[in-house]
Amino acid sequence: PELLERVAALPPADDTPDVDERRATEPEDSYGLRRLLRGLGRPLLFALLLVVADAGAALLLPILIRHGIDEGVTRGALDGVLVAAAIALGVVLAQWLVQYGGLRAVGRTGERALYALRLKIFSHLQRLGLDYYERELTGRVMTRMTTDVDALTTFLQTGLVQALVSIMTFLGILGALVVIDPQLALVVLATLVPLIIGTVFFRRASVKAYELARERVAGVNADLQENVSGLRLVQAARREAGAEERFAERSDGYRRARVRGQWLISIYFPFVQLLATVATAGVLVLGSGRVAAGTLTAGALVAYLLYIELFFAPVQQLSQVFDGYQQATVSLGRIQELLREPTSTP
Repeated sequence: PELLERVAALPPADDTPDVDERRATEPEDSYGLRRLLRGLGRPLLFALLLVVADAGAALLLPILIRHGIDEGVTRGALDGVLVAAAIALGVVLAQWLVQYGGLRAVGRTGERALYALRLKIFSHLQRLGLDYYERELTGRVMTRMTTDVDALTTFLQTGLVQALVSIMTFLGILGALVVIDPQLALVVLATLVPLIIGTVFFRRASVKAYELARERVAGVNADLQENVSGLRLVQAARREAGAEERFAERSDGYRRARVRGQWLISIYFPFVQLLATVATAGVLVLGSGRVAAGTLTAGALVAYLLYIELFFAPVQQLSQVFDGYQQATVSLGRIQELLREPTSTP
């Protein structure tokens, strides 16, 4: 009863997806991300502007801290510290509002696109001939509509925003590091070579692991559906033990594929953190000597160290998003394969 009361207190679900449903159900020769987001240009542009504002706010904070140290702490002027702190507080609050608006805009736009995608998959399944369903397991068909679409949902709702913010923040901080002090920037840029090489190897290996995992989870779902629908025959023939063994074997194959992907992540993430620590140590050693020599201010050094921390954070965030991106890419490819399936009965 308490749950029903809470459900009844929710606002009415009277929102509409605002997509062209007739066009969404029409057959198409090819279907990709561009077709998926067709008609959603304006809301995507609005969301992109919010993402740019979010990345810009992140770049402002080290500059304000630098001003507070050089103009306030070093000179013993409390007013300089208070002004920098007040502006920084305003930036943080504005960034919070921008992040809220960006996530909401991207999430809503993604749900509209996925609504159209579900219509397209379902309408295409209605057009396929019976011979397709005779040779294709029902569980695999269900995986396209559920697991594969869910992978796209997760990426479009959260991963896409995080990826855009991370890329813009990374490029913005790279420019700020060069502008503040080109000599110290060389220390950070030296770590980019192993970072790029490690990222390329990680991407190639993880793509194979994710593709294998998506293929095997489809087999697990198919086996589950076939066993549940034919449970009466399984029990009548006393084949429960064989069904359990087969399901356990397929589930273990999926587990091994996922563990392979997690093993790659467990190597790549600490590697990125190691490069960040090495860059921080190098800048600290070189920068402290320049502060002592008077060629670099203390505020600039602190701001530089903060920028280095922010510089590698987007790389780690992109690595986390990469898991969802790979799953979404593989899922979209499997959905495209289904939509390219010709019907035997025009």
